[in-house]
Amino acid sequence: MKRADVLAGLCLIGLGIFIIQQALQLDYINEFGPGPGFLPLWLGIGFLVLASPLVVMTILRPMSHAAEEGSWEEMGRAAATWGGLMVATALLNRLGFILSFTLFTLFLVLVMDRRPLFTAVAVAVGSAFGFYLIFAVALGVSLPVGPWGF
Repeated sequence: MKRADVLAGLCLIGLGIFIIQQALQLDYINEFGPGPGFLPLWLGIGFLVLASPLVVMTILRPMSHAAEEGSWEEMGRAAATWGGLMVATALLNRLGFILSFTLFTLFLVLVMDRRPLFTAVAVAVGSAFGFYLIFAVALGVSLPVGPWGF
């Protein structure tokens, strides 16, 4: 798993650099607020900030025997997470951003992290509400709307 973590981290660093390079060609801010380069720039910076420690810590940390044994389970969990993201993305235009994001977050917390139902619902609803407040209300970004108007 050590080699896979380093390779994944390096790919994410490369992706972050590419996103930053492309975002710098767009307007960061315009007369209405954040421009089209605002989110991609910070997304690319986030990739760099989070992937760099992954690479460094993986290289410096000795590999444990337990990490080798659990690798198939971890790959299954990663595949399930990606599958959940793909389902949420496919449902985005049908259910709207708020509901598809809430269901995806509920899946992550309840199924993947194995937390209690109350905790999962609270995190899912709170996260969706927070995203709505930040993007739709504060930044005025239009999010995909489902048949129920949200």
